Amino acid sequence: MDDELAKLRELTGQLQKLTYEAVKAGTMAELPEEEQLFARAMQEHMHLKHIHNALEFADLREGAPYEVEYEGNVVNPLAHVALHAAVKGQIEKAPEVRTAFETMVATGTPAHHAEHVLGGLLGALMWEMSRASEKGAAEAKARYDRSIQRLSGDSSFREKMTKRFGGSHAAFD
Repeated sequence: MDDELAKLRELTGQLQKLTYEAVKAGTMAELPEEEQLFARAMQEHMHLKHIHNALEFADLREGAPYEVEYEGNVVNPLAHVALHAAVKGQIEKAPEVRTAFETMVATGTPAHHAEHVLGGLLGALMWEMSRASEKGAAEAKARYDRSIQRLSGDSSFREKMTKRFGGSHAAFD
């Protein structure tokens, strides 16, 4: 299993490097749709030192995760980018997520910060589902769906979530 995981990480690093090269070369449109989402998220974060370094040296890492310590926590800059890509995909394909995003932006939340809020909710859902029984996973999905709906119609909830999931990238500078 360890060999398989190491190979998967190595291949992931190669894909990240190729996507990064497409971003730098301006050839993102030639990438498959999923990689275009990741490339767009990458492009928005290139100015951040740890994200740039994780991408610039992705092939040299040979699959080893790129992690940084921030305020006593270990964070992965590329996981942040991947979550942005997932949210971008949801905004494009899930009307309820698009509505929540558009509502947040229309009520003054910057688009990138709105993606952080949606990414925070999506990340929490993914974590809960990975640890839950089938019933627990269904309950986690129902909570996520309610939260997405509340972002659209409940201004106090929207404000609370906007504060909870900040717009800062301090961990990656």
